[in-house]
Amino acid sequence: MRGTGSPAYTQLRGRFDFCYPRPYLRTMCGQFEALLQIKRLMDEMRLEGGIDQPSYDVVKPTLGAPILISHPDHGGLEMTNMRFGLVPHWYRQSVKDFKATTFNARVEEVSEKPTFKGAFKYRRGIVPAEAFYEWSGPKNDRRKWRITRGDNHPLGFAAIWDEALCTEGELFSFALLTRAAGPDMSAIHTREPIALAPDQWEDWIRLRPVDTSTPAPLRLTPDDGGSALLF
Repeated sequence: MRGTGSPAYTQLRGRFDFCYPRPYLRTMCGQFEALLQIKRLMDEMRLEGGIDQPSYDVVKPTLGAPILISHPDHGGLEMTNMRFGLVPHWYRQSVKDFKATTFNARVEEVSEKPTFKGAFKYRRGIVPAEAFYEWSGPKNDRRKWRITRGDNHPLGFAAIWDEALCTEGELFSFALLTRAAGPDMSAIHTREPIALAPDQWEDWIRLRPVDTSTPAPLRLTPDDGGSALLF
């Protein structure tokens, strides 16, 4: 991957065997919190070099976020920054004119959709995160929820990524995969992002079989300071 403005990619030599004693607090569908301790994660994984920590707390569509991928040239696992909201490789116009909603891809149909199927077949990644946000209730009385893993691991969203040659130049971007909500998330929503356990990350990136049907344990906390939903 060249011309992205990102630091040089580095070879992963470690294992995904870390677990935070408690979440480091710092969105899915459309908003999530980038992992605060991205440098610590890279140290735990024995990644050399580094990438820029996002200057914003909440990642929204069109903003950049760190993603772990397999480098297309040498195959090493690499951390880099990409745009949230996938722009497919066949798109050749200005990114400003790309209006499709592509920050999520349904796992049930991702292999068939023209926008996503190439990325799903060849280019997968993991987006590390602290939490994601979702809303519940009627439109005139919405409640915001902050959702983390219930086992204190960082979230690792199953993602797909692509490279497009837009009129502005090369653009690397990603989408998060979603599935039907599991028992934790179904209390407030019908969908949830696919959050993989750390020992599944490399298999997903390497295109190996991964169980995406089993939901991750989730902890839902009202963003207004109310009590968490415990399951």
